[in-house]
Amino acid sequence: MAQAERESMRVVMFPWLAHGHINPYLELARRLTTVTTSDVDVVVHLVSTPANLAPLARHQTDRIRLVDLHLPALPDLPPALHTTKRLPARLMPALKRACDLAAPRFGALLDELRPVDVLLYDFLQPWAPLEAAARGVPAVHFSTCSAAATAFFMNCLKTDRVPGAFPFEAIGLGSADEEAKYTALLAIRDDGGGAALVPERARLPLSLERSSGFVAVKTCADIERKYMDYLSQLIGKEVVPVGPLIADASGSEDEHAGGERVMRWLDGEQPASVVLVSFGSEYFMSERQMAEMARGLELSGVPFLWVVRFPGAEDDVRGAARSVPPGFAPPQGMVVEGWAPQRRVLSHPSCGAFLTHCGWSSVLESMAAGVPMVALPLHIDQPLNANLAAEVGAAAARVKQESFGEFTAEEVARAVRVAVNGKEGEAARRRARELREVVVRNDGDDTQIVALLQRMARICGKGQAVPNQ
Repeated sequence: MAQAERESMRVVMFPWLAHGHINPYLELARRLTTVTTSDVDVVVHLVSTPANLAPLARHQTDRIRLVDLHLPALPDLPPALHTTKRLPARLMPALKRACDLAAPRFGALLDELRPVDVLLYDFLQPWAPLEAAARGVPAVHFSTCSAAATAFFMNCLKTDRVPGAFPFEAIGLGSADEEAKYTALLAIRDDGGGAALVPERARLPLSLERSSGFVAVKTCADIERKYMDYLSQLIGKEVVPVGPLIADASGSEDEHAGGERVMRWLDGEQPASVVLVSFGSEYFMSERQMAEMARGLELSGVPFLWVVRFPGAEDDVRGAARSVPPGFAPPQGMVVEGWAPQRRVLSHPSCGAFLTHCGWSSVLESMAAGVPMVALPLHIDQPLNANLAAEVGAAAARVKQESFGEFTAEEVARAVRVAVNGKEGEAARRRARELREVVVRNDGDDTQIVALLQRMARICGKGQAVPNQ
């Protein structure tokens, strides 16, 4: 029998303008373009602003192409700030407005890239599927958040019924009133007094509603099956897991040099004795938070590797600390500014715990390395991810807070000691090793990517080329 002719699929990806969103899209692009168990050849055009794409130039290949989207000029928002990296919080509504105003330019890009078979888009751009539909292109929402967090917010935001408390107590924040209040506060904070063209409360529901037949999520059923099922029930669409999408650990040449210094330091520490401390690439601690964290790490007596990030001298990030507290140099710790090879650190034998904000990618990376977490969630979906980590046994301890971001040095020290030296920490390490097998197995499972390709091919009329799963 003659070999089936291979079909091509041209995919446009449009993540939100944050590296925490762009990186999972880029990893999904890499997997879609390299999967060997499909009869479809995929070419991906990843769209973002020049400020976001410039650092990613090395990832461009003949199958993954980076496409600039130039946002309209707005006061106080130069092109260098067309990204969430180093963006002052007060300018987030302006960035969302600029992105919303770029809808016609995005449509023009779709015209330039013709033929386009499928669009994958993020929840903050619910107008993107409309631009695609106007050109006869099906569009699929791809979520970089956990299914649990997405289901939680949809439970609060659905307008066709009176919302009740999230039906999974381990994830929820208590009563229906508390959960509605938390969701409303997020919407008010990011709405900027109406500066954005799309109301904050409408972005996620509209994005999910406009997805063509199904929704893709960065997760795996072994971890989040019941939350995937509940999300599917809420939105009336299939939820398709694409795996944890753990990205390659390599960085740029400059980053590699700093990373080697970190790894040499870890080589000198005892097994499972070090706590990695990091709060994501886009969060700046206040001076008070920095002081409490520094004192807490010192009080813990535990060896630590603390990755700190400060705004640049030209960056207007009000209230953010510009340095570690004067004189802070405990002998048992190492402070690294800017960047550290997080996956390599987590995989090092000396790493015994991860003090984290519980961003979804960090949670999955910690699970993939078999390292228990010390949870210190600060905002948005992080408290829900922290609850999920606790539910599955991936968190050894949690730093108690009066409100999000309000923690004490004594609480930091207590939680770190429990995770690294306590009985709870040892039990969590055993459970973390079990979870590692689950996450690594799912991350290496191409059938999830092929299943996604099957559904993408089906909605754009190329389903015959993809084997049934």
